[in-house]
Amino acid sequence: MKKIYTLLSVIGFFMMLASSAGAQAIVYHETFIPGRSKFQNYDGEYTNEKLQDGKYYLTHKKTSYSYRGTAIPLDEHRDYSIETVVTHITGTDRYPMGIVFGGKDVSNLYYFAISGNGNFILAKVEAGAYKSIIFWTPSKAIRSGDNVPNKLRIEKRGDQLTMLINDQQVAQNAMVQPMGNEIGFVVNMNQTAAFDYLTVSYLDNPVSVVVHEPVNPAIAELAYHSDFYTDDQNHWTSKQADSATTSLGGGVLRISRAGRYWFTGAVSSPQTYVDMHRNFLIETEAVHYSGTQNYGYGLDFGSDDARQYHFWIAASGYYYIGYTENRDFKNIVTFTATDAVFKGDNVKNKLAIEHKNGQLHFYVNGKQVDTYPEINFTGHQFGVSVTQVQDIGFSSLTFGYLDKPSLVTNTDTVSIPKIFITSPEVTRGLKVVQSSNVLHVAGIAKDPSGIFSVVVNDIQATVDASGNFTADVPMSLGDNPLRVTAMNMNMKKGLYTFHVVRNSVSATTQASVTQAASQGKFYALLIGVQDYQDQHIPSLEGPITDAANLSQALTTNYTFSPENVTILKNPTRADLFKALEGISAIVKPEDNLLIFYAGHGLYDESHLQGYWFPSDAMRERRDTWISNSDLIDYITAIKSKHTLLISDACFSGSIFKSRSIDLAPKDIQELYKFPSRKAMTSGTMKEVPDKSVFMEYLVKRLNQNTDPFLSSEQLFASFRSAVINNSPNRQVPQFGEIREAGDEGGDFVFIKK
Repeated sequence: MKKIYTLLSVIGFFMMLASSAGAQAIVYHETFIPGRSKFQNYDGEYTNEKLQDGKYYLTHKKTSYSYRGTAIPLDEHRDYSIETVVTHITGTDRYPMGIVFGGKDVSNLYYFAISGNGNFILAKVEAGAYKSIIFWTPSKAIRSGDNVPNKLRIEKRGDQLTMLINDQQVAQNAMVQPMGNEIGFVVNMNQTAAFDYLTVSYLDNPVSVVVHEPVNPAIAELAYHSDFYTDDQNHWTSKQADSATTSLGGGVLRISRAGRYWFTGAVSSPQTYVDMHRNFLIETEAVHYSGTQNYGYGLDFGSDDARQYHFWIAASGYYYIGYTENRDFKNIVTFTATDAVFKGDNVKNKLAIEHKNGQLHFYVNGKQVDTYPEINFTGHQFGVSVTQVQDIGFSSLTFGYLDKPSLVTNTDTVSIPKIFITSPEVTRGLKVVQSSNVLHVAGIAKDPSGIFSVVVNDIQATVDASGNFTADVPMSLGDNPLRVTAMNMNMKKGLYTFHVVRNSVSATTQASVTQAASQGKFYALLIGVQDYQDQHIPSLEGPITDAANLSQALTTNYTFSPENVTILKNPTRADLFKALEGISAIVKPEDNLLIFYAGHGLYDESHLQGYWFPSDAMRERRDTWISNSDLIDYITAIKSKHTLLISDACFSGSIFKSRSIDLAPKDIQELYKFPSRKAMTSGTMKEVPDKSVFMEYLVKRLNQNTDPFLSSEQLFASFRSAVINNSPNRQVPQFGEIREAGDEGGDFVFIKK
């Protein structure tokens, strides 16, 4: 019954807008439906977020503020409004709760807010510093007290910003200069507020835009189109590299490559969200100006930092379908000859990808050249790319949906959700066997109407907008039936069942591993760098605390003696190398070593090299940094039985030989028997936040573990999804072998005291 009310309220909302809004056009509307909302459930030290009964509850637990928002690109030349209804639930009634707009991140934003005791404020936070624009002002328009809703609305008209509370204008101010395109909510100090919805709308008719090429008539809903006469929120020319020049002008996005290896891509911003699971069409038109004619150029799709899919053609008359991952090409269809390609220089070719009814169709100049079954994309970015030494111009890029979404599905044609399990690896007819008392279940639920919820054995799973879900399920000894139930937006359920057998680790195995481990020691070198001498490298707040928390978890719960755990606080480059040399001198072949680093890092595309920044690093001098190659040399030289590197730094994903994780159960004796050189990092080659969600969950899992033996691979699998779902930039942790460091297939094993 609750869902019926939700749908009726949404329909009523749009009917109200249709009757009263005139030229108003909705840009974004959020009603906080679990599984479809960009806002998620989360509980941390400072903030609690909860989606419940069609509302978003935001709690700040400390004496600062909590901000949550999403990127919504707006044309600042147009008039628009932002609206919500906020209710003060509990806590202090003297501090802000309201709308954030023009935000870049948590340290750079504007907000219009009220307090529960009847005041409003317009303020900004810039570089972490607060400044009021309109100081606290009492208003009779505010309904004071707990559990009383208030409608907040801001309207940008021309160069003026108007603020309304419960449809009454309370203030007007010159329009501020946005710092970014994030819009959302803020709650200050110790209080809880609930938000009913978030709506962003244009208030005027769009400015006439000349479209130099017609959009494909097959598109029912246009998500993005550019003729490349001007740049936009995707910043197509922002990614420059030594081997390529990307330019925009005269209706052409031009990529000129000089390098003979890899490729150069220009893809949409992560904030340009498109749904790769709907029926869609991507198109571009390209001209080969010069360069080699035997290599690819064309469309990128379903991309993120970890993987990029490509549909390319070659000027010599070939097409190619594949993807790149871990700086390696993976073929789906190798270069194949086709007469659909117009060959040679200075001729136009149109490429298109159509996703329809579970199939991908690939077209060149209107002729279908191949089909491929639906791909479960991990990313939603799209764009164009060029390989090898070529000069290519792209004159348009279009992404559109082939059908219109509907709020309500006809009950005569209601579908049942489909469920696919990705972890653990489930083989038909066989039971999964493991020894852990908690099973990490991950998968994807699909349905045309969308996924409302997923439950695994009465455990509510975390679900994202694409239907990806995760849940941690307690396991008893013996046979455990698993029931995964997915409910779609029409309240229809799909069911998937399998069995997991939990075996206890035998006394013989425990004795064998314990005896082998007792022959050596467990060492840890924990490095935290947060204060930098170069003023051009910003200081951090968390690394030293993270190192201390990890030290406590290791020495309290596992076989790490305090005298064998070293914490380096803000080491210089020389200090760090001296510490690595010192640990190399004392670690023996039967010992185990854990190295942890938290601080700034950087990935240099031109040198294909990742770096750590010690405290004396200089931003413009590479010789003061510590390269991945330096680290690998030291790790290779340290003759431990097992070495585990944990890196919580920006761009830390570049050290791997491979970044895959095998969730199949392994015998703990075999894991400990063979030497290993493994690494887990907080993200791929992207920035990670100062307040480390990665370390929060890693330390939490170490403290919560009750198994006598925990491999680093099992540890990683137990918290990876929690980091993805709760980090502000959807960072994706990585795990794998350290390249060229002597890994022989074993793993680092944490042994409980």
